[in-house]
Amino acid sequence: MEHNEIFADGVGEITLAGGMVRMDLVTLVGNQNDKENPPKLQFRQRVVMPPDGFLRSFSAMENLVKQLIEAGLVKPRDGEAGGNVATTSETGSPEPPKSPNF
Repeated sequence: MEHNEIFADGVGEITLAGGMVRMDLVTLVGNQNDKENPPKLQFRQRVVMPPDGFLRSFSAMENLVKQLIEAGLVKPRDGEAGGNVATTSETGSPEPPKSPNF
C-alpha cells in the first residue's frame, strides 16, 4: 500500500469559502545566511474539508498540543490558557508567532 506524505512548515491561511474550510500549507524558502534573500513562507498545497471535518481535526490538534505540553516539548505561553503554546528556537530564545492562525 502506497502512502503519500506531505511536508509543511505550517498553515499560512485558513478561510471559509463556498461552505468549505480551506487551509493553505506553506514552507520556508530562501537562505538564512543571505540578507538579500531571507526565508519567506511560500504556498505549497491546499487542504479543503467540510466544517465538521475541520472541527474534528482541530480537536485532534488540541489533544496533541496537550500531549506535547505534558511531555515538556513545548510550554504554554504566559497568561494564556491551555491550547496556546510557545516554541523555542535552536538558541533557546522564544520565537514570535509566524502567523495569526497559529
